Amino acid sequence: MSPRHLVTHFQKAQLPLELRDRPLFRGAGATDIVQLDVARPDRTQRHERFLIFTGADDNRVQVEGVDPRLRQLVLLVHEPRRRFETFVTTWQWRQKGEPPNVVRKEKRGWFVESFTTDRKRHFLAGMDEQHLFIAQLPRGTSTVWGAHQALKSDEVRAAERGAFEKTQRQGEWFFVSLQPRELAEVEAEARGSLARVRRDVGIAEAAGIRRAGRPHLADEVLVISGRAYVRGRVRHPDHATIEFRPWRRALANTEAFEQPTGVGFVD
Repeated sequence: MSPRHLVTHFQKAQLPLELRDRPLFRGAGATDIVQLDVARPDRTQRHERFLIFTGADDNRVQVEGVDPRLRQLVLLVHEPRRRFETFVTTWQWRQKGEPPNVVRKEKRGWFVESFTTDRKRHFLAGMDEQHLFIAQLPRGTSTVWGAHQALKSDEVRAAERGAFEKTQRQGEWFFVSLQPRELAEVEAEARGSLARVRRDVGIAEAAGIRRAGRPHLADEVLVISGRAYVRGRVRHPDHATIEFRPWRRALANTEAFEQPTGVGFVD
């Protein structure tokens, strides 16, 4: 798809797009790979916008489907397998030691070796409540509706079948209401073991799940046999705060939690 067609489709979705003629990230091979990012407001730009650098001429970047009402679209990226280097700052790498595949070290971080995948990748991109986002999908789809369904795991669908209230979503998390029997069991567990109820903690951290991006903090989190339940407010800087009086089950979406190749921001 030509750059002009990308602009047309983003405009149809009412999404701001800036096509870059230079790589977004520095490092050897960066001029050849597809790169996506969300730019936050700064002194020169007052609003968020998507940034896309399409890289080499044989890369394929095209919009598969648009939902103007939701202001979201599905983006297909397909490129050959290529070697490139990317810079990882010490702030980004919050674990002990060096990241894997280090090529060379600099004062503020490391250049690491990476490779693009030659498989087709699909991303859901758009406006989610308050901010722009990019989410890599676990499988291909040509519609925004299909993208939303792809982000729901079989576990979410199974939990929803017995739900009495509408499932609520905040970013990568689905919150499903409980049947009376399960709710009574969770309440009894919370009363009987107050030490197990963690407060003001990230849901992923409490559940032992690795997720990219900033944490979704909950007033109360209780994990029972691998299942995470939340109560009270759930907060995230990019989303509206939601609140649950009875306990709800928290289930993560199926988005790949590793940082996708060439993507600077993941919701």
